[in-house]
Amino acid sequence: MAAAKKSTGDAEIPDASVYAEEFTEEVWAYEPVGPKLSTRLVAEFVGTLALVLVGVGIALIATGGLPISVGFGFGLVILAGVATAGHVSGAHFNPAVTLAALIAGRIRAADALYYAIAQVLGGALGAAILVAVYANHPQIPDVRGFLTNAAIGYGDHSPNGFGLAPVLIVEAVGVALLTAVILAVTSVRAPKGLAPWAIGLAFVAVITWAVPVSNAGLNPARATATAIFADGWALQQLWAFWVAPLVGAAVVGLLFRAFAPDEDFEVVEVLETIED
Repeated sequence: MAAAKKSTGDAEIPDASVYAEEFTEEVWAYEPVGPKLSTRLVAEFVGTLALVLVGVGIALIATGGLPISVGFGFGLVILAGVATAGHVSGAHFNPAVTLAALIAGRIRAADALYYAIAQVLGGALGAAILVAVYANHPQIPDVRGFLTNAAIGYGDHSPNGFGLAPVLIVEAVGVALLTAVILAVTSVRAPKGLAPWAIGLAFVAVITWAVPVSNAGLNPARATATAIFADGWALQQLWAFWVAPLVGAAVVGLLFRAFAPDEDFEVVEVLETIED
């Protein structure tokens, strides 16, 4: 490229503006922006697998089926997952959380779709491993029926017979509470190191509250994973456990989009500039 020159007395210097566009493109193209998409997808896949494998596994064998036991089981898995993978992928492990992050401006749309696919596949593999573990146990003649104990349902399939409306409310409100905590403690202004504990304890509380009503789905990937291997009614009712969590998450995402600090949008803006 031939550079234009400016004359300053006897000396001529290049016009820096000629290089501005080319230089800017180089900087954006090679600036490190964190883990690549494939790495983040592996983190989401493995994290959701662990969530279903350990969380649902604990729910299946929890002594007396106490909601607090299930709550602590899932909460501890989430705590460990956020501490381990939070800096890699954000540790969503839940399509509803990913939707909230998308609407709030924390993740790109194309990446969010891949996140959701990785989460559903990871959860399904986690449930498949549970089936393999319990399939030949002498005290479990019907492994599908056994896994149905952890499936999410309403009406006759709610742990305490709650109908569709209250189950939808609990699932939507529960996810809204969880995503509000997640987006708040992962904001750029939140204290560092708080996220794993705050999110884990929030899961303990919300899941303990939701178990008696819906069996605490609060996660379309987790609900899908158990429905695949449970009795047929679980797949028939699965729609509710996608719709309610996504609605709750979307509302919270919109609120954060409207009121969150501008700094929370910087990463997405940089990524979009690079892609352009």
